[in-house]
Amino acid sequence: LFQSQSSKFSSSGREDVDVRMLGEGRPFVVQLINSKLTDAPDAALRDIEKNLSESDVRVNTLKVSDANCMDVRRENEMEKKKNYVCVIWISKRIKNKSDLEVLNKIKDLVVKQLTPLRVLHRRTLMTRDKMIHSAQTEIINDHFFVLRLCASAGTYIKEFVHGDRGRTTPNVGSLLGCEADILQLDVESLELKAEI
Repeated sequence: LFQSQSSKFSSSGREDVDVRMLGEGRPFVVQLINSKLTDAPDAALRDIEKNLSESDVRVNTLKVSDANCMDVRRENEMEKKKNYVCVIWISKRIKNKSDLEVLNKIKDLVVKQLTPLRVLHRRTLMTRDKMIHSAQTEIINDHFFVLRLCASAGTYIKEFVHGDRGRTTPNVGSLLGCEADILQLDVESLELKAEI
């Protein structure tokens, strides 16, 4: 359609392979290199969306943008918040909702995360300050509950739950005074500072 020589794909973040991106999905930019056309009719963009959505990929609100969108994307990376939902197991018995109240009271909790063991081979060894903006729990049974979190970009949620052998503090386990593990993790939505 645009008759470009090549292209570069850049998405707004990424997740582990076992984490689903729900809701409206994740913004992305496709930079067209040496494109002969710089605009496209809206109908043509909807056709591209439709064709892509017939595969495993779902695309919506495709639009033509300018070079400024890359600056906006970079700015969003630093400022965005992510809303997660996860299923948690804990070693101690949950008697009632007051047992999880410490999590429900979280408001802008600073978490210190030493580079997780599972990514240490590809990330610099350092301690990162991350923020858990809020948390909400829903009991499933005596040892399982749903945890909804709003966290700053780059927070290692799995490690916030189980503690990564003490490398993430505080964590769900330390806050509840027991062992904790994560069974399922999904991203429900992104809160971006500006639209790409």
